[in-house]
Amino acid sequence: MERNFSVVKHPVVRLEARDKLTGRAVYTDDMKLPGMVYGAVVRSPHARAVVIKIDLSAAEAVPGYVGALLPEDVPDTLYNCSGNPPSPLLLKDEKILTTEPKCAGDRILCVAAETPEACREACDKVVVEYSVLPPIFTIDEALKRGDEPLQPHLAEDNVIWKREVKEGDTDEGFKDSDVIIEGSFHIPPMQHTAIEPTACICDFSDGRELTIWSNSQTVFQERRIISELVGIRENKIRIIKPAVGGGFGARQQLHSQPAAALLSKKIKRPVKIVNTREEELTGTVVRHGATAAVRLGATKEGKLTAFYADYKLNTGPYTTHGPTVLCAGARKFQYAIQSYFFDGKCLLTNHATAGAFRGYGNMQLAFAREVMLDRLSRKLGIDPIELRLKNHVTVGGHFPGSELPVTSCEIEQCVRICMKERKKIDAAEGLIDNDDIRQAWGVSFGCHGSGPSSKEGLSSAIVNVNSDGSVELLVGSADIGQGSETMLSQIAAETLKVPLAEVTITAADTKITPYDTGTFGSSQTFICGTAVYRACLDVYETLKKILDQISEDKVILCERIFYIGGEKLDFRAAVKRALFHQRGGVIVGRGFYKADACPNPFSVCMVKAEYHKKINAIRLLHLIETVDVGTPINPLTVEGQIEGGAAQGVGYTLTEQIEISNIAKKPLSSDLLHYKIPLCSDLPRIHSFIAESYEPTGPCGAKSVGELSTVPIAPAIVNAAARASGREISSIPLCEEFLILPNVTE
Repeated sequence: MERNFSVVKHPVVRLEARDKLTGRAVYTDDMKLPGMVYGAVVRSPHARAVVIKIDLSAAEAVPGYVGALLPEDVPDTLYNCSGNPPSPLLLKDEKILTTEPKCAGDRILCVAAETPEACREACDKVVVEYSVLPPIFTIDEALKRGDEPLQPHLAEDNVIWKREVKEGDTDEGFKDSDVIIEGSFHIPPMQHTAIEPTACICDFSDGRELTIWSNSQTVFQERRIISELVGIRENKIRIIKPAVGGGFGARQQLHSQPAAALLSKKIKRPVKIVNTREEELTGTVVRHGATAAVRLGATKEGKLTAFYADYKLNTGPYTTHGPTVLCAGARKFQYAIQSYFFDGKCLLTNHATAGAFRGYGNMQLAFAREVMLDRLSRKLGIDPIELRLKNHVTVGGHFPGSELPVTSCEIEQCVRICMKERKKIDAAEGLIDNDDIRQAWGVSFGCHGSGPSSKEGLSSAIVNVNSDGSVELLVGSADIGQGSETMLSQIAAETLKVPLAEVTITAADTKITPYDTGTFGSSQTFICGTAVYRACLDVYETLKKILDQISEDKVILCERIFYIGGEKLDFRAAVKRALFHQRGGVIVGRGFYKADACPNPFSVCMVKAEYHKKINAIRLLHLIETVDVGTPINPLTVEGQIEGGAAQGVGYTLTEQIEISNIAKKPLSSDLLHYKIPLCSDLPRIHSFIAESYEPTGPCGAKSVGELSTVPIAPAIVNAAARASGREISSIPLCEEFLILPNVTE
């Protein structure tokens, strides 16, 4: 693949930026269909209960009330809401509406009315009588109360899935260790808090064909699951993704679409359901909380000999992504080590349902691993960066438990870039250590994959060539705010050798775009990008075949230029000749890619923090992150992903937590006053850099970036806070242990 680029590797303002900035972008809630009504879900206020009675009489008296969908109106079919392709790991245990809620926010019934206000009023007047049961919230409770299985048809206790990954003999590895350290870690769940709330519009009013507009990351998986639930074939279902205001994994599972579809069928009118912010915080999925008991061994020279993790995930009351998150985290250990043993369990509780979240399965164990490496470096008296580099995987090596070789890795370059910036900062500011304040740097390495690690990624693309040489690109992947449509258009323009302005893209419409597994697993650049690259190459092959048919002279294709006799034709000239000749033909390119690789992007993060001794407070000052993502298709977007991932990681580490009332037994964090996402003043100054790299298996040499940027943030912050405060820190958010000071000067 090429390295001299004219479109790729150049900063490009995203194609949809102007529409979003000027308010012209159309989101789901901006849409209104003829005859449309407004729907809302009546949710359980209890974490565990049984519905005794539903009384609609007061709701039916509300002016504008149209109808309701009750549990008895929906199929008694169990499903898994995950937007992943079918897998034995995706256990089915959820219903569209339930009379046995297993978490606060579970869907009981849906109400429809002529206006949003009437709908909410009607919901408030629905009377549901419950028999409340004692909930199970924590991993420890789930283990102790195993005789109360939450999903008895799947498991005899509350351990819904187990996973072991071994390489080498850890017993021997620990025997060979000069130093062994142990640590226990608690990693909390986290909300996505995308700007746009979860929303859908369903039109199933004729009972024969269903059209859904939703801010989905996985339109084709959504279509497949809904087809099974509502009982119509996939060709009778069309799912369209409008503009999306953030996803981060939250839209990689179904939410209210099945209920809205069946409500639309029942009342014979289109139905729109848009979550309130309270519903977003209490009725949608969260990041999996986890505990990790870790044992790490090394020689006195710092060579890693053994790693053991007793790892437990809290997946909430429904399996959703739990087993796949567990498996994904098991294979992200980026260091060469003599022996490795991951002993994982996924447990059911009555906590919020957990699902997909940026850093899928990686964030939790990476936190424990990187904090342990820092502790080991202090124990051995070895620089924490030197320790990591001494053990880091190199090209040709592999991660423990994985057979895929590392095909590119510029981790040393990432370190050099970060250190250069770090020295510049310290030269300007110094490193304070006095009676009041101690400043310190923390470091962490990170990695991820370029697509689902299970190789389930599949994407396809179609390129239609117009008579003037401009092209229409069709892909099934969803741009959820990460800029993938711009990136894919750049790959197409680069490969076809046409200006970017001559590429138009249509995406994520199941009726007109080709199949794509979905936007998850950092798959768009590598998997969908490869499909686009192949479709563009197919355009040239198609062109050459047509020119061969209509030309008397031999046609030679060399570096995207056609040579016919003494003539030299560029893409546009070749298209005109092939399309309008008597024996010419239509020029369409098709490409697909089934993941047979999952190249790892890498990152290094360094954080400067200060500890205020007298008031036990932490302030973040600087965050440096350098990424190895192969060729950065759009450097502007890569920088945005680094900065956004860093901000999300700061919130995860400092302040974000889902609080449960000990009395009411339900979430207290039901608004953004109580669920504390970081403000601009909470963020350190972010310094983002891109290493010079090239991935030989990727489109134009690219790897992924979207999830990678978040992975090293929490451990880097915690390592900085630990070095500044002199404490061992084993849990986040840090606001539980420290006062958090804003990054502002007086």
